[in-house]
Amino acid sequence: MGIFRNPEVKRLYRILGLLAALFLFMAYLLSQWGVHLFRDSITNNIAAAVGALAEKYPDAEADIMAQLRQADAASIQAGQALLNRYGYSTQNILHEIEGIKSTFNFNTFLFMLLSGSICLALSAVFFYFLARQYRRINEVTDYAKLVQAQDYSLDIRDNSEGDISMLKNEIYKITTMLREQAESLRKEKLGLSNSIADISHQLKTPLTSLFVLNDLLAGDPDPAAKEEFFRRINSQLERMQWLVSSLLKLSKLDAGTAAMKRERVSARKLAERALETLKVQLEQKEIQVINDYSDMEFTADFNWTLEAVTNILKNCAEHTPKGGRISISYESNPIYDAIIISDNGVGIDKEDLPHIFQRFYKGRNASEDSVGIGLAMAKAIVNEQNGDISIKSRPGQGTTFTLKFFK
Repeated sequence: MGIFRNPEVKRLYRILGLLAALFLFMAYLLSQWGVHLFRDSITNNIAAAVGALAEKYPDAEADIMAQLRQADAASIQAGQALLNRYGYSTQNILHEIEGIKSTFNFNTFLFMLLSGSICLALSAVFFYFLARQYRRINEVTDYAKLVQAQDYSLDIRDNSEGDISMLKNEIYKITTMLREQAESLRKEKLGLSNSIADISHQLKTPLTSLFVLNDLLAGDPDPAAKEEFFRRINSQLERMQWLVSSLLKLSKLDAGTAAMKRERVSARKLAERALETLKVQLEQKEIQVINDYSDMEFTADFNWTLEAVTNILKNCAEHTPKGGRISISYESNPIYDAIIISDNGVGIDKEDLPHIFQRFYKGRNASEDSVGIGLAMAKAIVNEQNGDISIKSRPGQGTTFTLKFFK
């Protein structure tokens, strides 16, 4: 049987075999001891009779001993007659001796049988216990093989008591964690594949434009056309530089390697720096900026938060018509500090709102040059700092972004 191939079981049954042999040897010693007592009893009785005769008849001591060494028929008959006269027949004495012997032999046999039965019973109990335990261990082994083959369908949880039940439950917990990690890894691989495809698509457009412009420049156009071509080339290169830089930053955020400082940030300075970056774009569209120059401070990383706020302001500027308005306000309460950025632009369609922070997502009102990465980066930066971004928008009435940094 399979259970006996286990070294531990073999060692256990060797010990049981030694115990059984010890019991049998003890039974043998007990039987020999009983025979010795039986012989001593007979010898003592004969010695008592001889001693009494020798004491009674000291002159006949030599004849008594001689007769003891070699009894003749006449003396045996005389002795039997004497025993009969006092009610002791040869059959009675032999029967009593045989009875004692039979009783002792039976007790010895019973002891040996009982010892053997106990050993067999213990062996059977141990076998049942070990077979049951190893059957449960084999279940765990088979389950581990299934998990190794990435089959997580079997539920091995056990509500009974015992160490093996605890082991099953702990292994199931580990399996659940492995299943979740495998699912997360699968989603990450899928997301990486989609991201690579999106990046390739985003880079393909400016690269194609650069190849076309390069071919046009090779034709030696007039100076005015050449200047326009160089301007377009510079624009495409700046777009590619921004895209690559943004993707590198997003990669750091995804990998968890972006070092976020914990420092006190002035909301006023943060807004001023972000608006300074977009100064040219805001002036070209004559957009009015209403900034509540609050003295509010909150804990965050200044540079990364500046990147998030700049991307949101850039999105507002792109979707606000000429002569529009962008307002920046602040809110602080015991739970969080918030930066609220609003515009009166074209707004966002209801169908686009759930996806507006998805990477490379472009809504219906997105501009042609939009990549769909700025808002995704802003949300990743704020989330990395124990914060959140919410959005409210209605088509034709503008959009409001709320950046919350929880205390």
